[in-house]
Amino acid sequence: MNLVEEFKKIPDYLRTNKIAVIILMAFVFFYLINQDLFLNNIDNTLKANETTIIKLNNKIRILKHITISLTNEKNELLNLKNEIRSLKLRLKKQRIKLPKTFMISALIKHISESAPISNFIIEKINFGKQVKNQGVMALPISISIFGGFNKSIKFIKNINSLKRIFVINYISVKASKKSFPDIKANIRGFVFSMQG
Repeated sequence: MNLVEEFKKIPDYLRTNKIAVIILMAFVFFYLINQDLFLNNIDNTLKANETTIIKLNNKIRILKHITISLTNEKNELLNLKNEIRSLKLRLKKQRIKLPKTFMISALIKHISESAPISNFIIEKINFGKQVKNQGVMALPISISIFGGFNKSIKFIKNINSLKRIFVINYISVKASKKSFPDIKANIRGFVFSMQG
């Protein structure tokens, strides 16, 4: 049997067997419709998946922004924590300058230690009536000194740099009648404490 001759017989066979051709065409038609439905279904599924992916990407972007925002807030809180720690240390150091009471004997000792050793005299130290101002007690102090100009300036600088807060608000200077180059000065100011 020759294969070429058999192929030549197929058109004749199809002409005589119209039912077989119709059935074959119906199968092809159903196959094409099925393929079209299948491809439409895949296309719809891909579109749905693409929409889902876009939504997920948007959610991821939002979460990234939230994460960055939370990280920034966390860093700000850590900075605040460090600032609070630093302020607490500063407050601890400053408590020495603002004690609970005036500690007058210790204050007089510190003032005396601020005086130059030679050619300088602290004539008197007077304390006024304590005043309360914004929750802090202030004690007025008046100091009279006698000595050379440079030594008097040095004393004032030493007083101003005591461990206690000492605010000088008035200084009067006069030439000494007893010894000419020396001066007599009156210094007035305030020391502070948390309570009287």
